[in-house]
Amino acid sequence: MRNTLLRTRVLAPALAALVLVAAPRAQAADLYGKPLRGLTAVPVADVVASPAKYAAKAVRVEGKNAGAAGKPALREGDALLPIVTDGSFDLPASLAGGTLAAEGKARATDAGAVFVATGLEVRR
Repeated sequence: MRNTLLRTRVLAPALAALVLVAAPRAQAADLYGKPLRGLTAVPVADVVASPAKYAAKAVRVEGKNAGAAGKPALREGDALLPIVTDGSFDLPASLAGGTLAAEGKARATDAGAVFVATGLEVRR
């Protein structure tokens, strides 16, 4: 019994340390606006093709930022979806090289579809 207790006290912390070292490290994300709810992502091309379909309820879009400085956007093939805030938060000027995940609603404009985000996560 004493050997079992000794092994548990010695091996358990060693095993925990090994798991922490071997586990993939989560990439830190910067959050702007409301926390994301974990909705299933909708393809960017679908939102651009039918913004009215995605205007009634919250959806998620994600991908690499393809927009210019201060104007985040997601691209899928020929489809480009600019992302704007709902006015409750501001975005940093540069999101270059970041992977974006946004939740909100689509809106049709004269220039095409726009995604109005209530929350945005940026991973660099």
